[in-house]
Amino acid sequence: VGPGHGVQLASGRLVVPAYAYPVRGRLCGAVPLPCPARPRALVFYSDDGGRGWQKGALVAGGPTGECQVAEISIGGRAPLLYCSARAPGGCRAVTFSADGGLRFQPSGRCQALGEPPRGCQGSLVSFGAGGEAPRWLLYSHPSHRRCRRDLGIYLNPSPPDGAGWRRLWVLQSGPAGYSDLAVVCPGGHFGCLFECGATSSCEEIAFCLFSLSSSQQQPEEP
Repeated sequence: VGPGHGVQLASGRLVVPAYAYPVRGRLCGAVPLPCPARPRALVFYSDDGGRGWQKGALVAGGPTGECQVAEISIGGRAPLLYCSARAPGGCRAVTFSADGGLRFQPSGRCQALGEPPRGCQGSLVSFGAGGEAPRWLLYSHPSHRRCRRDLGIYLNPSPPDGAGWRRLWVLQSGPAGYSDLAVVCPGGHFGCLFECGATSSCEEIAFCLFSLSSSQQQPEEP
């Protein structure tokens, strides 16, 4: 389970993202075969306030590892659960669930969100943009495509459109790794807990409080 955070959906359901390495085969139905297992994302969910938990289906498609989920709304349609997962191949894997995490669509590649060669965990939150407007997505992840450095903050005001992602700014220059975002309060204020260091991405844990309305935080092209 994790790393990162769980979410509570508008329905009240609690959702915790996770990933697993399913056994691909067994000898005589008992002994696991020595086949390399690929990670598959999934979620655990609870509809009774956390007293009991159920497991959603594994995400189909390519390998999907450490993931984060956020609920988004599109016009007057039912909410979707958006999932962004660590994946090989140089970019993130993305998928959606229309039933609160029981089943996800087969994952696809999001070319706008890059991954370093060995991948890295990334954080994701959704937030209201005001009034009846659809919920936006905010994402944190190392922005360098060859190593874990330069922790970027990305915004998508039009999910689930993958082309809607824009890097706003680099929150931490230099080595940086795992991160976890939180919506601190309404009005565009957020917190980010993240790994960083002078020579390695995991020398220390830092925290930054920021606002999207800060004058120095102007969007950049990805």
